[in-house]
Amino acid sequence: MNKKTVVIVLGNRLNDDGTITIIQKERLELAKEIEKTFNPDYYILSGGLANVTPGKTEAEAMYDYLVNDGTINKEKLIMEKDSLTTVQNAYYSIPIAKQLGAELIIVCSSPYHYLLNGSRLMESFTKELEGSNIPLMVYTKKLYDYNI
Repeated sequence: MNKKTVVIVLGNRLNDDGTITIIQKERLELAKEIEKTFNPDYYILSGGLANVTPGKTEAEAMYDYLVNDGTINKEKLIMEKDSLTTVQNAYYSIPIAKQLGAELIIVCSSPYHYLLNGSRLMESFTKELEGSNIPLMVYTKKLYDYNI
């Protein structure tokens, strides 16, 4: 891809033992698909301390997962550790993406999240991109991969 591409991977509340949820694992597996398909320049791992019990942010857990996996070069990974909601994912991550010189932003989320919060997700990210010419894309699994 010729455009400078930044992927924003949305977090999900960690389990009490500090492990990632099935939902978060799905999003990280989608990020690995994005790496193979688009070879983006950066990934913003967006998620704060939604569960205080493990004492680790969602962004830190995502970083550890991806570094241990080795599919994505750790130099591409940036942690955004303040957001606790989809609206905050957009609020905190879009300025980072702009700072990185993004010419395309891909939001990586799970299908269930998009189905439940798709309009809020799009509205939040579009609002934060207002006044810019940066295109926004949402990347998720195909719905027919699920028995809904």
